[in-house]
Amino acid sequence: MNTYANIADSQPLVSVIIPVYKVEDYLAECIDSVINQTYRNLEIILVDDGSPDGCGTMCDAYAAQDDRVRVIHKTNGGQSSARNAALEVMTGEFITFLDSDDWMYRGTIEGYMQCFAKHPELDLVESGIYFTSSGEPCNVGEYIGDPQAEDRLLTGAELLHTFSVNMYSVSMPAPWNKCYRRELLRGHRFVEGRVYEDLEFHLRLYPHVKSYLRWEQVNYYYRVSRPGSTTDHNSSITKNLSQLHDCCEILKQIVLDLEKQKSEGVLMVGAVSVEEYRNYVLTWLMTFLQDPPNCPLLHSHMRRKLMPVLRPYVEFVVSRPFHSQRKGLVLAHRMMGFSYPLYMHVFLPLLFKYSKLKKKLGLSR
Repeated sequence: MNTYANIADSQPLVSVIIPVYKVEDYLAECIDSVINQTYRNLEIILVDDGSPDGCGTMCDAYAAQDDRVRVIHKTNGGQSSARNAALEVMTGEFITFLDSDDWMYRGTIEGYMQCFAKHPELDLVESGIYFTSSGEPCNVGEYIGDPQAEDRLLTGAELLHTFSVNMYSVSMPAPWNKCYRRELLRGHRFVEGRVYEDLEFHLRLYPHVKSYLRWEQVNYYYRVSRPGSTTDHNSSITKNLSQLHDCCEILKQIVLDLEKQKSEGVLMVGAVSVEEYRNYVLTWLMTFLQDPPNCPLLHSHMRRKLMPVLRPYVEFVVSRPFHSQRKGLVLAHRMMGFSYPLYMHVFLPLLFKYSKLKKKLGLSR
């Protein structure tokens, strides 16, 4: 058995949390990428979430070979439940997550720790992702940013603004390409029994961030649309609609929670005003209503299926004041408020035809 007790005196302990379920073909690559990190002082928590295959046995074998590995065996409760179980027992000063069908670059955690050492005020660092769906050659381990902008730190208010206005341009709503200071996650857990739990988690977390850094190195290999994964983009229409409903319900609940806080006299959540925060969450909800993920609005049959699912959330959003720097989103809000059926059955088809004509004439920018 390998021992690393002498390292603890010089390096902070980092907890790496990996939920495990039905990933026999990928698990060894995932765990090996963590065990072989250049940064050695790790607590590797493998959560066997009731996996019916040989994953639990594989986890135990790794724990027998490396004393940095801890295994939790539990009944199946989903990815959020598995992450929460690990958060209850982890002891690291810093925390990062990894999905068990993905892997990370061997210098990832060492790089995170260098960021925290260089900027002691940091409580969150995020790095780049390689998506297998990109069609591009794998560039994991490659630095893709501007070195001049490398040390630009954001406050929680700035991060939430960028996260909600320029979606996906800086921060991804996912825990697996990030490293958190332990104190930041106190009191925060993943909502269980739903998809898009990562978005809810970060929307509730970001107002409490004191200092955030985007490290522009591609460290994470993300396997897109693996059959059976919670984010399989080839899922059935019924499943996609159910996931969309869950996402809208989560966002609606955050808005209702904020409105309740405001009625009780609460003015600030972390470093963000309640009213500004509420508008950011409404921006996310409007985005899902305007462009539902995995539900292409170009097809009339899809629009017909979407309307009964989204109508309650459209009514919820248009009954509230909404402000956004995104003009298209403001226009969609007004059109939906005027008539949602007209928006879906008349405005969108005309918009698609106009866009197609512009492209044909070479006028698209």
